[in-house]
Amino acid sequence: MMIRSLAALAALLLAVAAAAAPAAAQGELRVAIPWTPENLDPTMNLSSIRAQVGVSIFDSLVGRDADNRIVPELAESWKLLDDRTWQFKLRRGVVFHNGEPFNAEAVRFTFQRVLAPEQKSPNRATVSEIVQIDVLDDYTVNLVTKNPYAPLINRLIDFAIVPPRYTAEKGNPGLALRPVGTGPFRFVELVKDDHMIVEAFDRHWRGAPKIRRIVYKPIPEPFTRAAALRNGEVDLITTVPPNLGRELDKVAGITVHRVPSTWIIYLGLNAFKKPLSDVRVRQALNYATDVDAIIKNVMDGNGRRQQGPFTPNMFGHDPSVKGYSYDPARARRLLAEAGYPDGLEITLDAPAGRYQGDKEIAEALGGQWQKAGFKPRMQVAEWGAYFKRYLGKQMQDAYLLGLGGPMQDADELYNLVSSKGRGLYYKNEKVDELFDLGRSTTDAARRKKIYSDLARVMVEDATWVFLMQQVDIYATRERLAWTPRADQWLLFHPATLR
Repeated sequence: MMIRSLAALAALLLAVAAAAAPAAAQGELRVAIPWTPENLDPTMNLSSIRAQVGVSIFDSLVGRDADNRIVPELAESWKLLDDRTWQFKLRRGVVFHNGEPFNAEAVRFTFQRVLAPEQKSPNRATVSEIVQIDVLDDYTVNLVTKNPYAPLINRLIDFAIVPPRYTAEKGNPGLALRPVGTGPFRFVELVKDDHMIVEAFDRHWRGAPKIRRIVYKPIPEPFTRAAALRNGEVDLITTVPPNLGRELDKVAGITVHRVPSTWIIYLGLNAFKKPLSDVRVRQALNYATDVDAIIKNVMDGNGRRQQGPFTPNMFGHDPSVKGYSYDPARARRLLAEAGYPDGLEITLDAPAGRYQGDKEIAEALGGQWQKAGFKPRMQVAEWGAYFKRYLGKQMQDAYLLGLGGPMQDADELYNLVSSKGRGLYYKNEKVDELFDLGRSTTDAARRKKIYSDLARVMVEDATWVFLMQQVDIYATRERLAWTPRADQWLLFHPATLR
């Protein structure tokens, strides 16, 4: 399969090599992404691509820098007044792209909008601990939580603030299709499946970006993205498969960036229905999975084996927690104990082009599982449709997903795993209990112990099939001076074009 892929790439690159590179407009950056988001309302969309392009349009109260440190954004400072009350001092002189002033009322409006049950925001669980928003003056706001809530600041890193007047006038459809924020770039237009354009916002509180215009071009297929980069149609491509990255390393004028990611790749398991409601079947899938072989043969070494639910850069990670070894014989025994001595048919869902080598990972898993007695049936779908199926609770058995971003706290898994969060496919009362305890405990040492216990319970209960910490691969043309981040955010405010 890899040989065929390399041959296809070589043919594709040769085909475009003779074509003259089109001249780019001065100050215009062209970025190829797997797809364009249908909804750019930051409070109504969980898609990671929304976050990647949305960080150019919106700001949050706090951010995280390239060194993984929490830094001020729209909030200049914050402090904990008591166990439940956080006070934020807001940045003065900030305006939204439509001219509306940013102030404490905008903060209150945004939180109340997300928390309103009728809004049905998928981000509601992120801030559901907040029970009161007090505006003290134009630039001071208090957030009061129901219980002590240690991860609050981390939760606010990707919580974009929206303009009250514009949102009230235009409603949800208006903000979704023509978003307005305080970010370094203002939205210009979105043509689904063709392009999205943003332009520099000269009144941004950090100062005007050096790049004047960004055109995002949706190109779902990785080899087509590579050809567009090679012939000068775009300046940056994301989600580069490892074998494709090796080929692009050889192309003059192109730089390949490999960044150890905050993201993990895992297999979610639908524990609400047979056969995966049986923990023995979930454990069998873990024993049937040779993660090291996938990292070596599929990912070309671009990954780090995940021993449990938390990455080493997450608060709460315990290196003593060990996952499952590759043991197909043990997997067969567990299947027999669960009542499947003759094997078990199972559906494996995977996206195509969302994560590095996602389709290839799924294919490798299918081959490995057959050795352990499973009879996998693979279903591959474009990311947009795939993610809708996930949110709609339509995944049957096992499904490939990634998890990551700027939060970097064990509580990041709360919405995925706790039944009190979204908990779409799994419930364990002990897991729920430990998540609740971890988020209400302010003592750091005690929190770490709680999350260590939580990780052990999740491993024993085989919540997921734990796969790997991803290494993200990007490729750029020489004209772009830009540094990728571990959290996958496409931040272009500090970037320049040569």
